[in-house]
Amino acid sequence: MDINTLRNIASLAKLKVDDTEAEKFVSDFNKMIEYVDVIKSLNTDTIQDDEIYYNHQNFTRPDVVENNLNRDALSKITPEYENGFIVVPKVIET
Repeated sequence: MDINTLRNIASLAKLKVDDTEAEKFVSDFNKMIEYVDVIKSLNTDTIQDDEIYYNHQNFTRPDVVENNLNRDALSKITPEYENGFIVVPKVIET
């Protein structure tokens, strides 16, 4: 890729790219293209179709409630506490 190709792509995408950015982008794009070429050259003939669908198992922790705060402790550490609830600032106008 050269700077003219990059400028054409940027124009199609309606992006403004200055000269210093353009040189860096061209370098980065060329590195990505080289990496894709390396991946394309890998020999995958020995890999069977079913090998790419490895059975992954999610390891999750058990959902156990531990050391929860009671309302009295919560009311002492919150800036505003009213009728058993934490008062938070209004963020959406109605």
